[in-house]
Amino acid sequence: MKCVKVTTWADVFEGWRAREASNPGWVKCATEIKGWPDWESWRRFTASQIGADQRTWQLFEFTDPAEEIPKMLVGPYSNWQSRLPAPNTASFEDLLNIPEQAAFFGQHDGVISIMNGLPFSTEFIGLVREDTNKIVCLEGHHRAVAIALAKRQGKLIDFGGTRMTIALANLPKDECRLLDEALKRGSSK
Repeated sequence: MKCVKVTTWADVFEGWRAREASNPGWVKCATEIKGWPDWESWRRFTASQIGADQRTWQLFEFTDPAEEIPKMLVGPYSNWQSRLPAPNTASFEDLLNIPEQAAFFGQHDGVISIMNGLPFSTEFIGLVREDTNKIVCLEGHHRAVAIALAKRQGKLIDFGGTRMTIALANLPKDECRLLDEALKRGSSK
C-alpha cells in the first residue's frame, strides 16, 4: 500500500454514507433489524465504539488488491465473527479456508455479483492493530470477501488503473480490546 493523503473522519464517514446510505438493504438493516431510526444513527454508533472521530486518518491506495485485501482481518461484527473459530483474529482468506464458508460465499448472490463486477474503484475503512500490525476491516466486508473468493477460485482480475483505497487509523495496543468490546456489545439499539 502507499499513502495518498491525510484525511478526516468527517470525510471518511461521508464516503461511507455515499456507498451505503441510499441502499435499501442497508437502510432496512439499520431500521428493521438493528432498531435504529435511520442508517446514519446506526453507523455513527458503530464508529463511536472504536472512537473513530478521535483518531487520525490517512487514505492509502492498495498496490496489490488481490493480495492485500484478502489478508485484512474480519471486523468486529457478530454476523461475520460467528463464522469463525476465534473472535477478531481471522482474515478473509482464513474465512474462506473454512469449507462451509467457502461454499456459503461461493453461492452468495451479493458477493458473486460484486466479484463478477470487479474491478471497480472503491474505498474501504479499517484500523491498523498495533499489537499485530494487521488491518481490521471496519467497512467493506462483502467487497473484501468477493476479492478473496476471486483469488481462491483462481480468477485473475486486472486491478491496474482501478483505484482501490482504504481509510486507516491506528489502534494502539492498549485499545485493541475495543474490538472485543464492540463485538460483545453489537450494533443493535
